[in-house]
Amino acid sequence: MEDPKADAPDLDVVDDDLIDDEIGGRGIDADTILDSLVPQSIDWRETVGRHPMLSVASVGLVGYLVGRTKGASIMAGITAGLSAGIMRQLSGVFEEEFFDF
Repeated sequence: MEDPKADAPDLDVVDDDLIDDEIGGRGIDADTILDSLVPQSIDWRETVGRHPMLSVASVGLVGYLVGRTKGASIMAGITAGLSAGIMRQLSGVFEEEFFDF
């Protein structure tokens, strides 16, 4: 008797490929981040579903506290990243024969 799972695709590989495509295509979504941060033993989707207001309040409090304590560092990092991205875009424009006088 043949194994029916022998021809079936490996779902772990397919899922990893889909996640890689999602990350490369449009960035990381909240589910991916939470799945990597929260231990596997905790079903955070069910917890948020049962206590949505408490979840929103908790996330708001954590965001407020992080902003108050690390806000300057976060803004410096965002500014540096934006500056680097803008400079990369401008260097590509100036390297081409765009301004041909």
